[in-house]
Amino acid sequence: MMPLLHRRLHFWLAGALGYALLRGARATWRIKFIDPADCGVRIARGRHQIIVAFWHRYLACTMCGYRGLPFCVPVSEHRDGEYIANVMERHGYLAVRGSTTRGATRLLHALLEAMGQGWSCAITPDGPRGPRYGVQPGFILLARRSALPLHPLGIAVDRAWVMNSWDAFVVPKPRARIVIVVDAPLLPAEFAGRSVQDLCAELKARIFQADERARRALQQWPRGERPVLYDWNPQRRRKGLRP
Repeated sequence: MMPLLHRRLHFWLAGALGYALLRGARATWRIKFIDPADCGVRIARGRHQIIVAFWHRYLACTMCGYRGLPFCVPVSEHRDGEYIANVMERHGYLAVRGSTTRGATRLLHALLEAMGQGWSCAITPDGPRGPRYGVQPGFILLARRSALPLHPLGIAVDRAWVMNSWDAFVVPKPRARIVIVVDAPLLPAEFAGRSVQDLCAELKARIFQADERARRALQQWPRGERPVLYDWNPQRRRKGLRP
């Protein structure tokens, strides 16, 4: 029992430290959303549900950008997943533990159950353990079964550390500027009559296209300009507030 208790305490402390470090860093970041459909605000008001898809390497950027919004997120059952789940939950997300290989059906049902309760869903198609820029077919099945719009996200960062990991994980440096592009969705009606392989290939291409849009927007962001940032609380939303 003691080793289990020690392990849980270790992950709790590691999660608290990770959250504190990330919170301190994000206080210096400047995040600009390009979201023509205003999805984030509509979710905050309880009027909208979506699925967003982005590469695993940008998890820290997206987690901080959307913090406080009701997103469920699949997290690996591996020991490392305990730490990630702890940090996720401190940001207000629902961490749904599971594997995209062993027990994939159980994970799919758990995510669908969360979405049935009103949660939107954030997925990394190449996560949780790769290969980098691959698309797991299970996430296409999730989008098809949920009947929710699937928005590719594009992300660009001007200053970051890139980890020596399978996904080349990106950690923005202090005072980094981050652009998040919410691209037009793949709609449930578009899934009819198409193979899972075809949809995987389209989602992969659409995420890369959104990433390119984000890079172009970052290059065009004047150094002295402060972005219009979002406070996801609809009672307090105004220019200049950081999410």
